[in-house]
Amino acid sequence: MAKKEKKSGKKKLLIVLSSILVFAIVVGTVGFVKYKQMTKPAPKVEDTLTYDFDEDETVPVSLESDPVFDNIYEDTAGSFKEAIKDWATNGGDIMYDNDVINVLCCGVDTRNPNAVAGLTDTIMIMSVNTENKTITLTSIMRDSFAYLENPNGGGTFNKINAAFPFYGVDGLIPAIENHFKIRIDGYALINFALFKAAIDKLGGVTVPVQQYEANYMNSTYENVSIEAGDAVTLTGDEALAFCRSRKCDNDGDVSRTRRQRQVIMAVFEKCKNIGLNEVDDYVSTFLPYLETSYTTKDVMSYGTRAVTEGWFTYEFQQVLAPCEDARRGYMGSAWYWAVDYPLAAKEVQTAIYGKSNIQLKEDRVTAIQLLTRFGEYY
Repeated sequence: MAKKEKKSGKKKLLIVLSSILVFAIVVGTVGFVKYKQMTKPAPKVEDTLTYDFDEDETVPVSLESDPVFDNIYEDTAGSFKEAIKDWATNGGDIMYDNDVINVLCCGVDTRNPNAVAGLTDTIMIMSVNTENKTITLTSIMRDSFAYLENPNGGGTFNKINAAFPFYGVDGLIPAIENHFKIRIDGYALINFALFKAAIDKLGGVTVPVQQYEANYMNSTYENVSIEAGDAVTLTGDEALAFCRSRKCDNDGDVSRTRRQRQVIMAVFEKCKNIGLNEVDDYVSTFLPYLETSYTTKDVMSYGTRAVTEGWFTYEFQQVLAPCEDARRGYMGSAWYWAVDYPLAAKEVQTAIYGKSNIQLKEDRVTAIQLLTRFGEYY
């Protein structure tokens, strides 16, 4: 009887592991300083979907068990760019917690279906808080204006999704950590063609599709024929079109990030129902697609925790960063989101950790106010 229970427990663990792997792949992700890519090459994928490209466009070895963080106060700046740079380079304590795992997830915009290079078109942080029993999906708006530090010295101002093609992993992770003051513990990275293959392997995903979204995708993308409805099953091509579309929305990236989170949630639910006889096939199929900081040993460790701690029962919450009060669209030489990073970072910290070390002054002058008051241009 004991052997039978042990065998059953092992099978359940494999189901959870495969679910985590697929989830990490579809969320996609980029960057941690100590990164390690999977050595097995990904299968070649034929990419038949047309795109609407915009031409302009391992956990630390030891952490304090009960860390105390100094409060962060924003400096008084005289200009918009000065305020952005001062916040990103102020050396304020970046929050972490032994009960929180932050995985930076990115899908990469590239025309080469077998390369992982280009702009990080999708940037998302998946945070597992084992103390609060929550899983938080934080979408970072790709057009957020930021100060990007060069790992070799110096830096530049640009949209935050330019950090990866400019400076690689070693530039992307600090850009996220320094602007939002949270520690990133690991990453997984995928391009869009491989994203499609992952969705098709799952047999599609089911999400709500509004009529205007269906109309836009059907008229814009090849190999796409989508009906509107509350529960529409999308193929890999259709799911990618659903995640990438934004020109059909009055709010641009706001609705696009919503669709991306809807697909991720759908994938997560789908993975929970993978049959025992499918586990080996899923693992062997998806592992080659994934570039990640996590080793097989890391995945086994997290998988064991997921089973024993009941991660699949945790409450899901979604965050859009910067929040509505912390962003303003601005057209200079290019369109971007002007961001009040202290406010945006405080909201992200609070959602993930349930606390924040950022103190906002009552009479504060924000970067957005500096930009609109003096009519600065990018």
